[in-house]
Amino acid sequence: MQGWVILALLLSLGVLRSRGQNGLSGLPVPHGLTLQPDLPAQTLSLSWQSDSSLFDVEIFHTELMNVVLNETVAVKADPVTGLRVWTWRSPSPLECTSHSVQIRARNQQSISQWSPLQTIPGSDIPEKSESYMYPQDKVVPVGSNTTFCCIVKEKSDFKEILYKGQKMSATRLSRRTYAITVTNQPASANTGTNVVCCSPMFTLTGAVVFVGYPPGDEGLVCETRDLASAECSWKKGRDTHLKRKINRTNYTLNGRDCLEANEGKTWLCSWKVWEENWTLVARNLLGTVQLTDSAQLTDRVHLLAPANVTAVEVEAWNATLQWSWPVAAYKKLELICQLKLIGHELSSARIYSGTGLSSVMLEGLWPDVDYTVTVRCGSKNAFWKWGDESAPYSIHTKMDRPDALDVWLWMDSSDTGRVFWKPLSVRKSHGALVGYKVSQSSAQEDGLTPVFLPLERLSYPIILNNSSDITVAVAAQNPAGLSQPSTVTTPAYRADSQLSVSQLLGTNGMFELSWQPNANASTGYVVEWVPTGCRGLCPVNWEKVPESDSSFTVKPESLEEGVRYTVSVYVLSAGAATLLQRWQGYSQEMIPAESVGELSANQTGSDVLLSWKASAMEHQRGFIRGYTIYLAKAALLDLVANISDPEVRSYRVKGLPLSSYKFIVKAYTSAGEDMGSTVAIKMEMDTTDMLLVGILVPLAAMFCCIILISICCYKKREWVKKAFYPEIPGPKVAGDWPSTQGPLDVKPSPHSLVHIVDDPEWDFGKKGLVPVPEEEEEFENDNIEVDTDSDEPALLRYYNQVVGDGSHSNQLSDSSGSSTASVGSTHTEVTYTGIQSPSSSQGVCAGGGYRPQMQSAADPDEPEGEFLEDDALNTGYKPQCSWQLDSPEAENLSGSLGSPTSVTSSQFLIPESSEEKPQSSSTWFHSFLSGKS
Repeated sequence: MQGWVILALLLSLGVLRSRGQNGLSGLPVPHGLTLQPDLPAQTLSLSWQSDSSLFDVEIFHTELMNVVLNETVAVKADPVTGLRVWTWRSPSPLECTSHSVQIRARNQQSISQWSPLQTIPGSDIPEKSESYMYPQDKVVPVGSNTTFCCIVKEKSDFKEILYKGQKMSATRLSRRTYAITVTNQPASANTGTNVVCCSPMFTLTGAVVFVGYPPGDEGLVCETRDLASAECSWKKGRDTHLKRKINRTNYTLNGRDCLEANEGKTWLCSWKVWEENWTLVARNLLGTVQLTDSAQLTDRVHLLAPANVTAVEVEAWNATLQWSWPVAAYKKLELICQLKLIGHELSSARIYSGTGLSSVMLEGLWPDVDYTVTVRCGSKNAFWKWGDESAPYSIHTKMDRPDALDVWLWMDSSDTGRVFWKPLSVRKSHGALVGYKVSQSSAQEDGLTPVFLPLERLSYPIILNNSSDITVAVAAQNPAGLSQPSTVTTPAYRADSQLSVSQLLGTNGMFELSWQPNANASTGYVVEWVPTGCRGLCPVNWEKVPESDSSFTVKPESLEEGVRYTVSVYVLSAGAATLLQRWQGYSQEMIPAESVGELSANQTGSDVLLSWKASAMEHQRGFIRGYTIYLAKAALLDLVANISDPEVRSYRVKGLPLSSYKFIVKAYTSAGEDMGSTVAIKMEMDTTDMLLVGILVPLAAMFCCIILISICCYKKREWVKKAFYPEIPGPKVAGDWPSTQGPLDVKPSPHSLVHIVDDPEWDFGKKGLVPVPEEEEEFENDNIEVDTDSDEPALLRYYNQVVGDGSHSNQLSDSSGSSTASVGSTHTEVTYTGIQSPSSSQGVCAGGGYRPQMQSAADPDEPEGEFLEDDALNTGYKPQCSWQLDSPEAENLSGSLGSPTSVTSSQFLIPESSEEKPQSSSTWFHSFLSGKS
């Protein structure tokens, strides 16, 4: 019983063990694993047998056991052999190092054990001790990535790997193998791209890689040249950069190699028999292109070039050409041909057609012209393309008479002019010209007077006859003869001053003209333009306009910028041309070439008058629109005025202070200002002002001096009075005078009488003291101011009375009357008798000087009291007048001059006392010095 239990336990343990093992490796291990490398393609094919369909694959670099691939793949079994095959592409060449592979089966629940490792050896095994570089001469497309490996020689060191001379980052794959990966490679040169492996001492090995493109050819077209064979052409695509023979593109046409394919932009492959369908295959190591084409033979005829082109007959205006065909079949083909003619100032293409066309006539040629002719033809019914062009053939046409000249007569004055004509072109001269024939006639002359001019002459002067118009005829001559004469009748001369000349503005360098149509323009119009103001041989231009047109544009080619032109429109009729309209203008205005002339500046008071002259018309280069005036201040220009009227050529700058000024005057056109003319002026005082200043300044200075002197004298009046006008003491009477004032009876004393010297001319009846009447004193001293408010006693005033012979009686009666009324007056006047000569008294004392007074001899008994007079107005001392020194008395009295008692003294006789101040004299200067008002 126990034995059976033990046996059951053992069986159970075995089953459990068997089940445990089947849980770890429930799937069978794949078996029969084999490796098949493809070294050029860098692929490794794995084949094995297994019932599973899902497998794990691991690939190692054998030497370092670096995992290269760990991937789960599904592989189906081959239904015939039962093998499962899977291919792996290696990123690096398989020769670089040994590779080991193991696989295992897998399903959703379990996996099998790994199969035994299978290894393919690389070139780095010990048996191969030399240096190697892989891949060698590989062809890859542009933009691809390539891994290069270097196997170092045994016992050698690795330094670096260079790609196109550039050091790359290397990775170690095994003991001797190093690898680099180049990404996005550009196209290589014709010889490829070099990859070099180097040791520290030398280059170990290297490889070449060719990077290019697959074929890109396109546009296959097949055609026939001889109506039998075929020529197929196509356009080559981009350059493949694969130039080695083994790398070049190979072409096959309908399965046959195109060994004679011509390289170029268009490739050509020929075949002897025409086939309606064509297939071209282009193949290189990077790809393949297939092109097709199909067509009927008669639809793709491309003719060969005509041969033996010659001129059968050549005339002045036409020529006949013929040629031959190299293919006999062309003679039965409906052809269309093109002839190209190239001659002087002529290029044209003419079309002709016909069956087997081989001859044409060229019409419409020009005489004496060299032409070059080429011919090409094509199939007319099913035109494919123009055939090849023949070789150029040259012909020369014969000469003919020239065409008529274009003639115009320009009048530069009322009796002179010049006939102009335009030179003929080669097409119109019909031969080499030898000269011109000019003839002129008038109504008074029966025939023409011819003049032959050389070829270089294009004008001829004309002198008008006042009695009639002149007709001028001009003809050109070549070896074939004369042209038809061109006639022109002298038009009436019309100066600009006789017309209303309009201003003409150019547009884009040209003149656009228009005018009202004229009914008399039976043969059209003539537009003439000539530089304004030109005289003599001027560049006259003209164009004839049909009568149906009333506008014309003068092109810039015949106009010069900055030149004023006179443009006229004439009406052409049977007779002389008549002027219709005239303009003056510039095709393109420019700034004036010269500045204004004769610029001057003239001062007028505080103003400056600027004046100038306009520059010459040929230097204006545009219509002068006005003038600008600037004041130059250092480097700045201040605008003074802008004169918009070009006729105004002066300007007055007003109110300028005295200084130096520089003015700049510029003329301007619509294009701008000229460089400007400069004038400088220094403002000076005007002569009239200078005269006034010269007069007023001294007067003002003198007036100021007088005022200053007067002020100084007034402030120093006491000093001045003492220095120039000292005080004179008043007269004092000896004795004891009563204190009370009363009438003073003055009696003449002996010592108060002046001794009378005998003189034969003296009238002794005129001696003695006479009283001076009060009225006479008032009359003589009516302007003397008297100090009536003074408390001083009355002073005695003495006068030397000068009495003439004829005034004695009157004076005596006046004195008698006045002395009686003034006896009781406190103001008493006492006079001395004077010694006078009758002749000298009138001349000396007439000026109001000192006048000695004498008592009348007729009345010696006149009371003494009558000599006193109360004079309230005249209380001061009267100055005495001096005698004439040339008088007889002056010699006897010269010793007493200046004495206080002398009647001829020039000083005051009695000085004024300090206690009693006499009244001021009758002069204003005395009042000023005395300080009284």
